[in-house]
Amino acid sequence: MGFREQSVAANESDPSNPPSELLELRDEIDALDQDLLRLLSQRGALIQRVARVKRTHRVPIRDRTREQEILRDRRARCDELGLSPGTVESLYRVLLTASRERQADLGAGVPDSLESRSVAIIGGRGGMGGMFRGLFESVGQEVLVADRETRLRPVEAAARAQVVVVSVPIDCTTEVIREIGPSCREDGLLCDLTSIKAEPVRAMLQHAPGDVIGTHPMFGPSVNTLQEQRIVLVPARLAPGSGWRDWLEGCLHARGLRVLESTAEEHDRSMGIVQVLTHLSTQALGLAMARLGVPISETLRFASPVYLVGLLMTARHFGQDPGLYGAIHRSNPEQPRVAEAMVSSLRDWLQAVEHRDQSRFDQLFAEAARFFGPFSDEALRESAHLIDRVVERG
Repeated sequence: MGFREQSVAANESDPSNPPSELLELRDEIDALDQDLLRLLSQRGALIQRVARVKRTHRVPIRDRTREQEILRDRRARCDELGLSPGTVESLYRVLLTASRERQADLGAGVPDSLESRSVAIIGGRGGMGGMFRGLFESVGQEVLVADRETRLRPVEAAARAQVVVVSVPIDCTTEVIREIGPSCREDGLLCDLTSIKAEPVRAMLQHAPGDVIGTHPMFGPSVNTLQEQRIVLVPARLAPGSGWRDWLEGCLHARGLRVLESTAEEHDRSMGIVQVLTHLSTQALGLAMARLGVPISETLRFASPVYLVGLLMTARHFGQDPGLYGAIHRSNPEQPRVAEAMVSSLRDWLQAVEHRDQSRFDQLFAEAARFFGPFSDEALRESAHLIDRVVERG
C-alpha cells in the first residue's frame, strides 16, 4: 500500500462500526422507505382499477399525452422540493412502464373482437417459446406445447391447432417446418419466430397449405417488459377474408408490442447490420481483450462510462449461447458482404494510424460522421441517459 492509500485508510472510519448518529439517520431513511413501498402498493391497486376501466370502455393502455403531462408536472415540482429533475423523470419513466405492463397483464388491452383460438407452439419449452406461450395465454388463447420431452408431438399439435408457431433453433427451423407443415390446417395460420426470414418463409409457403406470416421478435426472453418491444411481421400468404393478420396483431398490440411489417428480403438485409455487423464487432472486441490478457478487474479501475457500457454489452454477448450467434452468421445471406465491409473499414483505420496520417484519419471520421448526420445529436442525448443509469448502478 502506498503512502496516499495509507493516509486515506487511516482517516476512514470502520464501515462495520458506523457512528450512532449515522445509524439513527439510516433508521429514519428505512422508515421513509417503508412509507414509499406502501404508497407504491396503493398506486398499484389504483393501476388495477385503471385497467378494469380501460378494458370496459376500450381505452388504449398507453396514453402518450397523459404520460408527457405527468413527466412535465413531476419535473416542475422538483425545484421547490430540492430534487433532481433528471432523476425524478427517470424514476417516473420506470413507474409508467411498469404501469403499462401491469395493465397488459390484467388484459386491459385485449379487444372485445379478439377471438379465442387454439395455438400450438412447437418448441414451447424453450426461452422464446415459453415467452410466447405466456403472451398468448394472457390474451385469452388456448395454447398447446409440443417439444422434445412432451407427450404431444409436433405433428399432432400442428394438426390439432388453428395457429402453429415454430420456435426452435435456426439450424433446425426449416426441417421442423417441413415435418409439421403438411399437417397444418388449410384454414389456419403458420408462423415462425426466427431471426432470418427468407428461408423459413419459403419453407412455410412450400410445405403448409394455409396462411403464412413470418415473425421476428427483436428481443430475447430475458427482457423485463414487453412494452414497446418491436416485432417484425412478414405477411407471406393471406387468404382473402381469413382475418389472421388482424388476429395476430391484436394479440401483439394487447401486450404492448410495437408491430413492424416487412418483406423477408428487406428484413434480412437490415439484420445484416442490426445483428451480423453488431455481433462481428462485439466478437472481435471480446476475442481481442481475451488475447491481450489484461484482467477485467484491472481495466474496471480505470473504466470510463463509455467503456463500461461497451464492456457490459460485450460480456453479456459471451454469456449466451454461441450456437445461436453462429447460426445467425451462417444463415444470413448478407453475412459475406457485411464481413467484407467490416474488414476493409478496419484496414483503412489501421493504415491511417500506422502511417500517422491525421488527414486520412479525419477523412475516414468525416465519412462516418456524414452517414450518421443529425442522428449523432440524438445519440448524444440518449446515450447520456443510458450512461447515467449504468454508472449509478456501480
